[in-house]
Amino acid sequence: MPKWIITAHTFDPPPTLRTVSTIEGNETEALQELLETAKTYNPDIKKVIRREIYRYAERQYLVRVHGSGNEVEYVVQLGELITEVQ
Repeated sequence: MPKWIITAHTFDPPPTLRTVSTIEGNETEALQELLETAKTYNPDIKKVIRREIYRYAERQYLVRVHGSGNEVEYVVQLGELITEVQ
């Protein structure tokens, strides 16, 4: 079963990379989870006024979340595990 990781990057100071979720499943399931994450991910704004989602590639989105007086952008992307060494 393929393994996937969804990460979210923000470039606002300080820049951060967060692991949002890990998935075991096929590519279709992983892509659905990525889109659902883009629609709901929001650790930084308490009251969302508007959310914009831009697709850069099949596995990468820019999510812009607008709150009361602030705005945060995240790059949300999906990666496939291609090798694992123990």
